[in-house]
Amino acid sequence: MEIVCPAWHPGAERLVETIPILADQGVTAIEIGFKYPGFFDHHNGAELQQLMCELASSGVRVNSVHSPFGPAFDISNPNDEIHERGVVTLIESIELASVLEAEKVIVHASDIIVNGRGRQFDRARGVLREVAAIASESDIVIALENLPPGYLGHTPEELFALLDGIDRQSIAICFDSGHANLSGNFEEYAHELLPHAAAIHLHDNDGVSDQHKFPGEGCIDWHLFSEVYRRSGCEASVMLECAPPENIAWSEAFQKFRATLGE
Repeated sequence: MEIVCPAWHPGAERLVETIPILADQGVTAIEIGFKYPGFFDHHNGAELQQLMCELASSGVRVNSVHSPFGPAFDISNPNDEIHERGVVTLIESIELASVLEAEKVIVHASDIIVNGRGRQFDRARGVLREVAAIASESDIVIALENLPPGYLGHTPEELFALLDGIDRQSIAICFDSGHANLSGNFEEYAHELLPHAAAIHLHDNDGVSDQHKFPGEGCIDWHLFSEVYRRSGCEASVMLECAPPENIAWSEAFQKFRATLGE
């Protein structure tokens, strides 16, 4: 099981500064987001080149790119300006993944639904169909994340409906443990989604709010997750979408995580 880490570190003001820090802590693969231009401006050619040089020298690779999300980037939004901004940044995420030789782009189908589920569902599904075709040209997989209640793609049934009719070689699932736990049906969601997962986001919570705690600090049954993961035949790497506990180095956090899984 490969462990992927988020591309940030406390105190680092720019993405390029985090790479050697993470490498020194035993990190070999990262997930990059570019929602905050001050941290990483993917439009800046010099900054992008500097990042690529730092990645090459450190031996850290980019496993995945997380497309910007939130109310300003909602691909399902009926407001054309918001919708188009979401589509543009999603396409830019695919382009960035191609440049950085990442394998996957993570996407949210919506922000909180405010204007009718049916209309937003149709809009999101149309975008996913379009971008899956674009991604396939670069051998990149779009991974659609299961989200908390109140968002599109909260249930397995809705996720599969969003993907219906789209080439499954170019689009798959990103299983998010914390969001699944908020459903109250963690085991069911794990059983249904992990066999179709190309990416996995792991974090813990109390079952009430999306806290992004380190595995073992909430109420998720991690031995159960480990068992379902193995039996599902899933080969996706796991991304710890959280901070290491007690400010320990990632190398120690990896050991703690594996112990939590019962390995």
